[in-house]
Amino acid sequence: MDSLKKELEEELKLSTEDPRSHAWYHGPLSREAAETLFERDGDFLVRDSSSSPGDYVLSCFWKDGPLHFKIIRVVLRPKMGYSRELFQFEEDRFDNVPALIRFYVGGRRPISQASGAVIFHPITRTLPLRVISEQHAKPTSSSCRGAEGVKATGHNKRRSFSGGVTLRGSDGQLHSRAPPKPLRVSAVFPNATPPPPTDSDEDPSNMLPSLPQMESGSCFQLDQFESLLLPENNRPLEPSVLLSVKEVFNRSDPKTTALHMLSVDCQVARIVGVTDEQKRLMGVDSGLELVTLPHGHQLREDLLERHHLIALGVAVDILGCTGTVSQRATVLHKIIVLAQALKEHAHNLYSFSAVMKALEMPQIVRLEMTWRALRRNHTESAVLFEKKLKPFMNSLNEGDAMPHLVPLLMLMEGEDPVENSERGCQLLYDVLQSARSAALHAKDYQQHARSLLTGWESVPELLEAFRTEFALRLFWGQLGAAAERQERYEKFDKILCVLSDKLEPVEITPQQPDALS
Repeated sequence: MDSLKKELEEELKLSTEDPRSHAWYHGPLSREAAETLFERDGDFLVRDSSSSPGDYVLSCFWKDGPLHFKIIRVVLRPKMGYSRELFQFEEDRFDNVPALIRFYVGGRRPISQASGAVIFHPITRTLPLRVISEQHAKPTSSSCRGAEGVKATGHNKRRSFSGGVTLRGSDGQLHSRAPPKPLRVSAVFPNATPPPPTDSDEDPSNMLPSLPQMESGSCFQLDQFESLLLPENNRPLEPSVLLSVKEVFNRSDPKTTALHMLSVDCQVARIVGVTDEQKRLMGVDSGLELVTLPHGHQLREDLLERHHLIALGVAVDILGCTGTVSQRATVLHKIIVLAQALKEHAHNLYSFSAVMKALEMPQIVRLEMTWRALRRNHTESAVLFEKKLKPFMNSLNEGDAMPHLVPLLMLMEGEDPVENSERGCQLLYDVLQSARSAALHAKDYQQHARSLLTGWESVPELLEAFRTEFALRLFWGQLGAAAERQERYEKFDKILCVLSDKLEPVEITPQQPDALS
């Protein structure tokens, strides 16, 4: 017995962040065995989940009956090769299980709002975890009978909750209103319920819903694109085409332009105009849901491509203005006003972030003379950009008609949207929460987008100018548009650098000769 006591003492000397250092942690103790230890309200212990290895379960006694809550474990990977675990019940998140338990015990906080269960009296173990593990590894008659073979008498009688969902596995009696687990496919379908039982003799295999399909090709079909503005076999950045596009933009006010961008964005993101066949193939009703799912890879790629091309288009508009500095500052002013219209009028944070991305490009930022002219000739726009739009962009997380999807798209495609940030884990968590919210409220986004796009007259040439197929052909020509994405981007980035250097050449200060000693 002395050896067991010493072994237990050694466990309790471990780091306080390790659950094993706390006597309320009982390791692989079974649900049935845990329930036999409870005597009064507030009794609790933490044990391993037998149905989900690596997870923990809080077992407690409240209102004359045992309750079991799965402790949600969220794994964040903000950077390659680095991960961080967080633990929670409903809202508050903690770096380790002991910190979570201290919070709920010390503050007498309910484990969940639905149950109202409060824990404050730990049931401590008197044996080392090794012994508990060995005891539960031995088959017993009770374990052979299964959960239904346990006699429900006295305070160990398990309560049934109306509307609850029966969970499979040995932790099947987890409280029916336990907090939701991290985002999974089911979280996107909050109203989904299994079909009711039927007495039909029909083959069940014929009643299964069709599975969603993984798209193999981009929705941007260059071979089927017919243009009003581009000639056949056009070359990259043809001056005549650029002039025609500029004239189309000049005939439109910022709010109208913003609505045309919203219209095309919503079509590409499948927020509006989604056919029944598309819904069947996607398995969901909206692209906002599809981008959160594994088979939404192609849509995520398409949206990232479109977002970057919008930014390139804005950069070309600025760098293509070879007139005076004041004329270039006027172009910059119009783009800032367009960004404001996208944010306030069209509620399109997707295109808004693309425009802001363009204004933050190094080829644009380095145009010091142009920015000085903006502050001098269009002071209100300069203040709007610096004091409102840039801070808003930095804190962006959700929108109304078209949410800010880019961080999620990058994350789902293996890129790091929060690199070089000291708040990497928190920002990553916020991205996932925002994505979950967008998916759950997809119908609200669809309804708001339809209301904005109802009762306005579109200009065919302006709509075309915002189509992704048009941008692909305008920037890289008929032949180059089909090249690999990375190759296209690298070449175009060099073109932007050349244009930027021509507008405001780098001043080279002549090196002074060393003084003779």
